Amino acid sequence: MLRPGDRHAHVRWEDQLKAIRNATPVDRHEDAFDREKRKKELTQDFEAFCAYYFPHLCLSPFADFHKKQVRKVLDNQRGVFVWVLARAQAKSVVNGILLPLFLMVRGEARTVLMASWNEGNAVFLLSDLRAELEANQRFNADWGPFQGSAKWEAGEFVTRDGVYFGAIGSGQSPRGLRNGNCRPDLIIVDDFDEDEQSRNPARVDAAEEWLFGALFGAMDITGRGRFVMVGNIIAEDTVLARAVPRADHHMQVNLLDKDGQPSWHQRFTLAECQSMIDKMGYNLAQREYFNNPIRAGKVFKKDWIQYKKLPRLNAYRAIVAYLDPGFKKTATSDSKAWILVGIREGEYHIIRAFVGVASISEMIAWGYDLNDYVSKKGGAVQLYMEQVFLQDLLFKDFAEEGKKRGAPLPLRGDTRKKPDKDARIESISGYFERSAVWFNEEFQNEHHMKALVSQLLNFQPGVKTYKDGPDALEGAIHILQGAITGGANIHIGQRHKSKHRV
Repeated sequence: MLRPGDRHAHVRWEDQLKAIRNATPVDRHEDAFDREKRKKELTQDFEAFCAYYFPHLCLSPFADFHKKQVRKVLDNQRGVFVWVLARAQAKSVVNGILLPLFLMVRGEARTVLMASWNEGNAVFLLSDLRAELEANQRFNADWGPFQGSAKWEAGEFVTRDGVYFGAIGSGQSPRGLRNGNCRPDLIIVDDFDEDEQSRNPARVDAAEEWLFGALFGAMDITGRGRFVMVGNIIAEDTVLARAVPRADHHMQVNLLDKDGQPSWHQRFTLAECQSMIDKMGYNLAQREYFNNPIRAGKVFKKDWIQYKKLPRLNAYRAIVAYLDPGFKKTATSDSKAWILVGIREGEYHIIRAFVGVASISEMIAWGYDLNDYVSKKGGAVQLYMEQVFLQDLLFKDFAEEGKKRGAPLPLRGDTRKKPDKDARIESISGYFERSAVWFNEEFQNEHHMKALVSQLLNFQPGVKTYKDGPDALEGAIHILQGAITGGANIHIGQRHKSKHRV
């Protein structure tokens, strides 16, 4: 008798098989000649092969990176392939189902292993491939039937024509594993890292040793031997990250490419990607979508972030709005920041911020919004941006917008020769530590202010993160120092506790 949990699993399995059958009807009127001609053509075209046999899995065209990765595997019968992929890039479908079955019908995979961080997860990953062999009508009509071997279990099965598939978890012994006289010729390693293991260097050492010792060594020294590892980097030290230097072929794919556009643009829009990033939050999105795990609070501590009600703007000795426009002058959007900062009684007050992905026109509009905001509240503001950007990249854009609005934005160039960005940003952390920086509580829950706080907390020297907000803040503080002290640093007292810290 099935237990309740087993019963539910059985129902889900049957539902999955039924869905596959319904998605893969067979043309019973196709003659034998056309059928053989079609089969031959499909084994030479991976995209057409997948579209015909697996329409339920191929709901969008393949991304360019999918095509490049598959071509690398097909063109090289031996090698270590390490694909570092963001979440939601179909890594398990392409590498764990479609590629192995394509190689199988081409006669290039006889002994296939699916490896993961434990056996249960490996069995789960392999189950989708087994479901296709059981229920896919088109695949069975052309190449099957597959089921019928004496060995047909969840984590280990052999097709009727002798192709072996097995699941194995980290630490299990693959030594001596053979399918007849054929040692593993295709090993897929998927989701090999997990959170707890990645926090323990000794466990990462052991997992790496098993992966490239026992598992990699299970393949024959000669002949075919494809070792494909896929996953995303979830921590500073992972087996996947360590595997990259060992790879014969390596590729990293983030949710957005270097131009800020979806890497899988055939499936996702920029708005859809940005919505997921915004809802997930900067820190988690960097780990899950950009293969960039970061530890918050390394330089700027959470309890240094403090809010209070700020005075009227005409009470400040000076107010500066500083712009970091990002690095690219393109029509597409990238990360930018305007930070409005005032100085009063030895404190820096972050009055308002615009931080996030924006086009050039949106960025310029932020500047007008800040200028108008200060003017309407009786204050006076100086607007700055690094001189090289103003002169070489954006002067024309600002001039054209000024003509449209009937008034140019009084933007000045910051002419100083800037030191290293990370060093500059890190240098202002002392002001936070000594309670000399306060955020405007009026905008505490506004998403731009939250983005600035997130970038500060996630800032790490030498680590790739968004730094536009902290960079603009440092620029504003530098200008204010010069305006008030003639270039001398403002004296800040001892750090004090505050009930306003969060």
